[in-house]
Amino acid sequence: MCFSVWKGFSNTKYFHLVVLLSALGGFFKIVSGVFFGSKAALVDALTSIVNVVAAFLVARYEDLSLRPPDTDHHYGHKRMSVGGSMFSISLYSMVGGAMLVDIVHSGTGRYEVHILATLFATLGALPYLTAILISKKMGGSYGTYAKFTVVEVIECVVVITSSLGGALVNYLVDLTGAAILLLYLYIEIVREVRGLLHVISDKAPVFLTERIRKISEDLNVEIRSIRIREVVPGKYHGDMVIALPAETTIKKAHEVAHTIEQSLKALGIDVDLIVHVEPA
Repeated sequence: MCFSVWKGFSNTKYFHLVVLLSALGGFFKIVSGVFFGSKAALVDALTSIVNVVAAFLVARYEDLSLRPPDTDHHYGHKRMSVGGSMFSISLYSMVGGAMLVDIVHSGTGRYEVHILATLFATLGALPYLTAILISKKMGGSYGTYAKFTVVEVIECVVVITSSLGGALVNYLVDLTGAAILLLYLYIEIVREVRGLLHVISDKAPVFLTERIRKISEDLNVEIRSIRIREVVPGKYHGDMVIALPAETTIKKAHEVAHTIEQSLKALGIDVDLIVHVEPA
């Protein structure tokens, strides 16, 4: 697997470190949930396994998004980056569905929670705190991974509390903690789905269309139409039609169109804008 998205050897090490930390935290959670009876820890353990798998998926699709345009993708592969988020959401949804069935079933019977479940849940929280900081710093689809990793840390806190209550008070305390974790996971899934819908809906960035209008007005150019879409956050495609006097030479028309394009790039806006010129 290629990890060129990390832009260097040191960043590749960061990725591997995130995976290692996630695996380590997941190991402690699995021990807490599987061997010491905490249902809350079991939710935590399953999402930990998915967390590691999701890290590789995110890295793979980030790498694919960096490929240049080709015969099948004339505008490049930028939107391939959402693949990591999509598959991560799917995996977490599978865990959510499986645990919902298990929690409902467990609510009809009694189970025992060992005090050691609390100890291993505490040990599992520490590696995830570091993994979150690294993932947020890298950005991109790793932001999605970081959001779900935040859920992992929140799960650890809830598991520590609920497993302790389950061991010392009643198993229903642990079961309640598991239900809370599951609800929070569902909320994060819905939020991330909304974010993906925003990316793939081709919503027009208002700030960019207004900026293009301002540049055109400064050049005394008549705008016939503007169409802009957000490909991925920070990257835009679009076209616009402007009208120039009929006697304008081809060279002059090209200079005007080029000025509009360069003015946007000078502002640090990554936009692929095609300017079509018509006679006024």
